[in-house]
Amino acid sequence: SGEYFAVGEKGVQPNVYVYEWPSRKLHRVLTNGTERAFSDVRFSPDGKMMATVGSAPDYLLHIWDWATESVLLRTKAFSQEVFNVSFSPRFEGTLYTSGTGHVRFWKMASTFTGLKLQGEIGKFGATELSDTSAYLELKDGKVLSGTESGSLLVWDGGLVKVEVLRKGWKPCHAGMVEVLWWHGEQILSSGQDGKVLAWDPAAIDLLEPSDTSPQVELDPLSEVQIGEGQVRVRTMETDPTGEL
Repeated sequence: SGEYFAVGEKGVQPNVYVYEWPSRKLHRVLTNGTERAFSDVRFSPDGKMMATVGSAPDYLLHIWDWATESVLLRTKAFSQEVFNVSFSPRFEGTLYTSGTGHVRFWKMASTFTGLKLQGEIGKFGATELSDTSAYLELKDGKVLSGTESGSLLVWDGGLVKVEVLRKGWKPCHAGMVEVLWWHGEQILSSGQDGKVLAWDPAAIDLLEPSDTSPQVELDPLSEVQIGEGQVRVRTMETDPTGEL
């Protein structure tokens, strides 16, 4: 809703503080979510829930009813560092996490013992295992993620469908892909090389692997180099008009 923002602490028994905006008045405090630090904090699309993920040593994933400061669901997200957590913008009860050597697909599922978090670890198959700093959900539910080597992966049902390279079988980026971002009807990618590439999501959706390899070729719609020298892009945001 834009009425609140959240900050996760780093330290012994850290808290998540939810503040009102623009007054910056403290509104809620979430406790006992992790032991040492929060690596990511996200609101659900409707603003009613919040997902948090902790760093070492516990890597705990919590789903909160933050307005009542209560835990809805709790589980271990992975056995190594988790960089990101997010709710699906289109499919209720679906979440994603990513980090060291993994992408994980989560469902909030009703079972005979109550609501549970069920996580499926993505299978890289013939594609090289990679740390994952960036991902986004495509409109049909597939997931696009970046890799350490600079290629892009399209996930379908927890499996890598294709690995996207530029024409000439070159990586999309030189180094880690740190950002994947919807900008209007295009997808932007960026990262360690400081380049911002624009992609056609319809063209990505049509990509199919060959009988022998998941690797496919696709050139971006456009390319912009940010700054000079060693510029590393870690995040993107649009202004309220969507023009910048």
